[in-house]
Amino acid sequence: MWLPKIVALSLLCSVKPSPEAFRNCGQDKQCVPYEQCNEGLYVDGKFYADRSRTTLDENCHYMEKCCNNQDTLPAPLLPQEVQNWTCGGRHDLWYYLRPLGYKQQEAKFGEFPWLTAIYSKEGYLCSGALITPVAVITTAHCVQNEKSESLRLVAGEWDAAVELEPQPHQERSVMELLLHPNYTQIPLVHNIAVILVAQDSPFCLSPNVQPICLPPPKMVYNYSQCYVSGWQRSDFGGKAILPKRWTLYALPPDQCRAKMRLSVLGRRHSHNESLLCAGGDKGDFVCGDVEMAGVPLMCPLPGHDDRFLLAGLLARPVRCDGTQLLGIYTNLQFYRQWIDLKLRERELDIRHYMV
Repeated sequence: MWLPKIVALSLLCSVKPSPEAFRNCGQDKQCVPYEQCNEGLYVDGKFYADRSRTTLDENCHYMEKCCNNQDTLPAPLLPQEVQNWTCGGRHDLWYYLRPLGYKQQEAKFGEFPWLTAIYSKEGYLCSGALITPVAVITTAHCVQNEKSESLRLVAGEWDAAVELEPQPHQERSVMELLLHPNYTQIPLVHNIAVILVAQDSPFCLSPNVQPICLPPPKMVYNYSQCYVSGWQRSDFGGKAILPKRWTLYALPPDQCRAKMRLSVLGRRHSHNESLLCAGGDKGDFVCGDVEMAGVPLMCPLPGHDDRFLLAGLLARPVRCDGTQLLGIYTNLQFYRQWIDLKLRERELDIRHYMV
């Protein structure tokens, strides 16, 4: 009888903000993160930083405040409970962080803590989702031409242009790349891949690094208000490289099939349970990057408005004309047993993503 090897991954590492050399923003003043400036209020023993901005603050990054040297505080400690969270949970301590010109299209810091950036030697490839401290899931289309040793994963990333976030991102090399054995591009089926890092160097669970739940094979849930989020390749090289977010809804199979046949896939399109359709108002995020892949489709867990499961991974946008968009997603519920099998074969703990 096969027995799983339970690895206490959350105990193998700790995350501490890396020390930064603060730069001057005035006489006896320096640019520091909001939480490290003793300008705010203490309520019931908890410190609430002053997040208003003054003229002097404009000399600092939007994640920083111009603070008197004598008022600079040490970096805050992480809440201990973050390692005991269930999958799909989020921490809202830093939702106030937003770039200049914020238009409700960018994800906030820590809003989707399972969101992972996947890089090759040439640069950013696509997005993925963390499902355990050693496993990230994405589309096979994203990584099909890559070797495991050429890939690196970055979890807890937010603004990829700077390193000023309240909690640092974490980078890991890839140990193994698992593409679905039956993946094909034409027709587009079984578009899924699991990326593994070494068991002795897992991602450390923290407020901005958490696994997302995977839907059980028989779960029935409502996809009425879901989100997609990820980075766009076209943003890299800019002053701010933030993950975008967009609200979508998933479609029942019969409606999905009908809409697919009206799109570029044609009347003979055969929809199956391995695919999921999601649509909504048109946004530049999904339709603005034809090479975008692996963007997670995240939907609320039934009975939990602020706990999420991974419903799908963007395989391709199929209709971006007009005011409405439509996209095809790899249906994670259909592949749950395959994912479980691949991790169990390697004696990896699957409880991190179990509802």
